Amino acid sequence: MGGSRRVVIKSSEFLSGAPMERMPGVRDWKVIYPETGFPTKTLIMGIVEIDPGAHTPLHRHNCEEVYFVLQGRGYIESEGERYEFEAGDAIYNRENTAHRVFNTGTEPVRLCVVAGIMLMGLLPQWPTPSPYEILE
Repeated sequence: MGGSRRVVIKSSEFLSGAPMERMPGVRDWKVIYPETGFPTKTLIMGIVEIDPGAHTPLHRHNCEEVYFVLQGRGYIESEGERYEFEAGDAIYNRENTAHRVFNTGTEPVRLCVVAGIMLMGLLPQWPTPSPYEILE
């Protein structure tokens, strides 16, 4: 049944090591990415997990991004403004907007992250060292 095109990725194949992981208590898995064998042209998808009391680094990138909150509660700081969220909420980040996510709860925050491919010199070479601009 399975052809040569990639359709499914197993959780054991997710890749870690993204720039978000510079902060203690943050895990960032690349799921649907060129690096994981998908010929994506416009979108990428990942999972970010943030331990209680931890936060992602302040960063920005030149693509839109949305989060679906799978688990936990906290807030996103976007351009200095604070926006509370909990499991079941969705979050929109405009391109080039400085943002970071804080976990204020007692369980890990788990986000499904979908974004546009970050075209800051990525093509024709992918992957690049970092498609993010880390601000802290």
